[in-house]
Amino acid sequence: MTTESNWTDERILASFKVCRDELHNEYNILSGRLNSYITSQAFLVSGYAISMGNMNVVWGHQFRQYFPLLLSVTAIVLSLRAHPGIKGSCSAIARWHIREADLFQLGRGLEDFGPINREGLRAINDKNLLFAQTSSWIFGVAWFLMAMLTIYLHTAKN
Repeated sequence: MTTESNWTDERILASFKVCRDELHNEYNILSGRLNSYITSQAFLVSGYAISMGNMNVVWGHQFRQYFPLLLSVTAIVLSLRAHPGIKGSCSAIARWHIREADLFQLGRGLEDFGPINREGLRAINDKNLLFAQTSSWIFGVAWFLMAMLTIYLHTAKN
């Protein structure tokens, strides 16, 4: 096990660069996952809205009854499948931030690389990660409510 005395300035700086590179990579992975997920949700919401407004006299009623439910179920499944990947990226980012803070605790050679307001930046990062982690649950609940609305609208008419 290495002790604090075994850390040279060069080793601390090299470790810090690796840490920053890994953080950058994890943020890119998280960004890609969130972009894909939110884009898919946007397409599903558009399809839901269009299908609810279908006024075709021949098959519009049944289409309005079943297709929005199919989209809702698809979106809920997508939310459940997206959550572990998003949460995993957030966990990896949190671990790299802890490692980065540990390197700053060593305090040698990193003075020029630290943020001016470390606690303020940490609060912002925590809020960003909280948004990422809760987005799939928020969309999942919204889709469940939209499915219930679809069922209610079609049972109330009959």
